[in-house]
Amino acid sequence: MKNIRHHFIAVLLLLTAFGSQAQAQVSKVAMILSTDNPQVAGMALHMAWGMKRMSGANVTVVLGAGSVKFALKKGDSPMFSPKKKNLRALIQDVLDQGAKVYVCGLCAYAQKVGQDDLVKGVSIQSGDVIMPLLADPGVKVISF
Repeated sequence: MKNIRHHFIAVLLLLTAFGSQAQAQVSKVAMILSTDNPQVAGMALHMAWGMKRMSGANVTVVLGAGSVKFALKKGDSPMFSPKKKNLRALIQDVLDQGAKVYVCGLCAYAQKVGQDDLVKGVSIQSGDVIMPLLADPGVKVISF
């Protein structure tokens, strides 16, 4: 719980700083999720949704490692209590706002996850798509 509280405070401070800049220009944000903790991933997805919806930011969420399972269209999807939604629904909310959601190609391969296993709108992407995004100095990278 203490760890989640620290993440929440860090994101709140980041969003406060981000919000003042959002007035001047639309920002680009890459949110990297590797956690398998549903509460941390849920908070990150909610923040991605909020940045897209409230500031019009160009948001891309990259799911890797333990977070890949949250984009699977079959099986249990853990609840994110504060929103009373499961993580699959939070991913759909992010997609519905117009954000992109990618699964790391290496992580998908390692976990034997194919494109057909994923929620509609989530795509498996390789380094030739993800790495330029992360290396772009105009993109704010947030990692969970």
